[in-house]
Amino acid sequence: MEDRMTRSLLAAAFLLVSAPAIAQPAPPPPSEPPCLRQRNIYDFKTVPGNRSLIVTDLARRRYRLNFIGVCYNLQHHLTLGFRTRGVGTLSCVEKGDSVLQNDVVGPNSCIIQSVEYQTPALDKADIEAAAALKAKNK
Repeated sequence: MEDRMTRSLLAAAFLLVSAPAIAQPAPPPPSEPPCLRQRNIYDFKTVPGNRSLIVTDLARRRYRLNFIGVCYNLQHHLTLGFRTRGVGTLSCVEKGDSVLQNDVVGPNSCIIQSVEYQTPALDKADIEAAAALKAKNK
């Protein structure tokens, strides 16, 4: 009897471990001004047109960094750097700071025009822009 219960518990544990993680929606943007700290950066994603970058922090808050101009070849980089005017890695990434990428021809930087929270409305606009770009390139 005890052996059967142990096997049942092991089977239940296996199912819990092997079950795919349920994706949880991103939390809504906070009401305070955006403050992306360089030391909390977890991931980034490019936006069609290379004029913005979506950065996710360790708390799963998403920020949109808008550039002054087009920031070429962002989609080809696995890592990016950030140069902030603040002291240390606890300062917020803000207007005038730079996103750094290391190209074959040398370093390249993109100056940040603004930082805002990435919202569902911006996500929808990005998806539509990607679809329009894909249709244009066909």
